[in-house]
Amino acid sequence: MSAFDIRTRTGSDAMNPRYPARVLVDVRNPNFASFLDAARWVAASIVFLGHLRNPLFLGYGSLSASEKGIAVQLWYFVTGWFGPAVIVFFVLSGYLVGGIASARINVGRFSTSSYAIDRLSRLYVAFLPALLLTAALDLAGSNWFAATGFWNHQQPMLAEKVTSAPFESLLTFELFLGNLLMLQTISLPPFGSNGPLWTISLEFWFYSVFALASYVYVSRGRVGRAMSVLALAIMLVFLGKDFAAYMGLWLIGVCAAFAPWRSIERPLLAGAGLLGVLVAARVFQDAMRQIPSGIWLRDYCVAISFGWVLVSMRSTGSRLLGASASFNKFMADFSYSLYLIHFPLMLFLLGALHATGAFDGVARGYSPTSPEGLSIQALVIVATYMFAWLFSTVTERRTPWVRAKLKALVGGAATAAIDQPRDGSISSPANPGHRAPR
Repeated sequence: MSAFDIRTRTGSDAMNPRYPARVLVDVRNPNFASFLDAARWVAASIVFLGHLRNPLFLGYGSLSASEKGIAVQLWYFVTGWFGPAVIVFFVLSGYLVGGIASARINVGRFSTSSYAIDRLSRLYVAFLPALLLTAALDLAGSNWFAATGFWNHQQPMLAEKVTSAPFESLLTFELFLGNLLMLQTISLPPFGSNGPLWTISLEFWFYSVFALASYVYVSRGRVGRAMSVLALAIMLVFLGKDFAAYMGLWLIGVCAAFAPWRSIERPLLAGAGLLGVLVAARVFQDAMRQIPSGIWLRDYCVAISFGWVLVSMRSTGSRLLGASASFNKFMADFSYSLYLIHFPLMLFLLGALHATGAFDGVARGYSPTSPEGLSIQALVIVATYMFAWLFSTVTERRTPWVRAKLKALVGGAATAAIDQPRDGSISSPANPGHRAPR
């Protein structure tokens, strides 16, 4: 839908459609679109780099004073933002999926079947191949590179930082099938070493709950509405209270799409607020873990502050964002693939390097000042980005084709979707410690 389409459908608001319909205009601001892309790939990169740091380098508390230079302190500080990066993805998803769907409802252009196809294709076109790749890499790695101790958690850095069961014990067909059905986080652990997949299921259920709630809102039939309300209630009971708390984070993104007040669009102030929250989250992270619901408090502060940034940036005319738009889009276009495959891939690459006999430190962990460790880090970063991009060309890039085929099968024009300029369904990365959902 074009901005003209929206204006002509909103009557008295012809020149200035109201929110949430206005979102369909905002996301076509090229500078705002560039910001959304940048947020996606930067957050994904922070998560990947934090994950790589965990098995490769010593924990910060184990470093000597001489090893804690400014560069090392900054690197550990920034890559420790894995938790907030998860929240950024949730809020982005809420804004771009829930917010845009709400806008379509507002202008009478929402289709539940089209929504379902869009969301399922976005997730599964890359998710199923990622599950298969995880199985292949973990099975091969646990047999060929067992000496690293990665897959049985004998490697000291993983033993110290990862709290899940040994990865090799999570390579079962039952877990594969359960993850395929999006039950990880809800009732099962993630498959194999791919702990980050816990957020994929949350995204799936966010979309499902929103779809049912939307159907209740748009349905005109009493029976259909009653059945949807019942299904929604059963679903929420099944998903549990932790899911409800996570859904609240996603809904903050939806709420950002509804915010009508131009007066609160303060990019510098909002950005400073988000930065302050992020810094506080790192400085006081140990104290917050000692407070009941302290991590939830942190997460909601991050979500609200990032939501304010979204509202503030929707009308931005930043020349820097405009100039970097092509690069940001390129990086964002494979950020979902990077998230899906980076953990099993990086373990496999580290195992292969160790197997050459030239990098024994992989099985123990390096000092962050070790030239050998830094060289390995650079090599794995480049290889992982390259492979993730290649993976995306045969998965993510095929999503529009898959959507078109599915819509043709279930009704063609009746389910034709309004093109979405930026797909917000990127699933949020898990934290490097693979902690269980709270």
